[in-house]
Amino acid sequence: MNRTSRNHFLAALLIACSAVPVACARPAPAPTVRDQAGGRPGPAAEPLPTNAVPYGGTPSAPAGPGPSAPPCPREGLRVTAEPVEGAMGLRSMGIRLDNCGTVPRTVEGHPGLRVLGEKGEPLDVTVHDDLTAVARSGAPNTPARPVTLRPGAAAVAAVLWRNTYDDTRRPPLLGRRLEVTPAPGVRAQTIEPEGGVDLGSTGRLAVDSWQPVRR
Repeated sequence: MNRTSRNHFLAALLIACSAVPVACARPAPAPTVRDQAGGRPGPAAEPLPTNAVPYGGTPSAPAGPGPSAPPCPREGLRVTAEPVEGAMGLRSMGIRLDNCGTVPRTVEGHPGLRVLGEKGEPLDVTVHDDLTAVARSGAPNTPARPVTLRPGAAAVAAVLWRNTYDDTRRPPLLGRRLEVTPAPGVRAQTIEPEGGVDLGSTGRLAVDSWQPVRR
């Protein structure tokens, strides 16, 4: 996915964030995968990256995963990390899911995530399926719906976290990798976000549902 396309999808996720984010979120619905046969002023907005553009819904015009992409897993679904964007301590990135196989696949819901440390150990991080657990209500949660990926097609799920550090009783938390389970029955894959997942003392991140990428 090129930077313009990614910004269309992720830019609004960096908008309108308060100093006290929501502390809890509803449980994540289990995603599925299957083969297919055929007047008052509003709250102040947080500054966006200088190359950000207004939220435009479904991302479009993706770039391919590139020659350095890992080999295609046996399930035909490959996970890669998009570049990390940041503004005022709020981080956003896209998790890209490519159908690198030979048959259509359908995914639905949110990917399963675990934050891993330097040695691959799971860190004590709460993963929410509600973006307002990290950002204010201006962050657009998108409805979870079936997304059919034909061979060569892709989907993306947005991830948000903060690097705020306001608890001197615990050291800043830095994840090195994300373990991503695209859907039940699909093996987890590990990706390395650029710069890691710098969670400060927040101990939480949020992930949106899979959304199709338009060509």
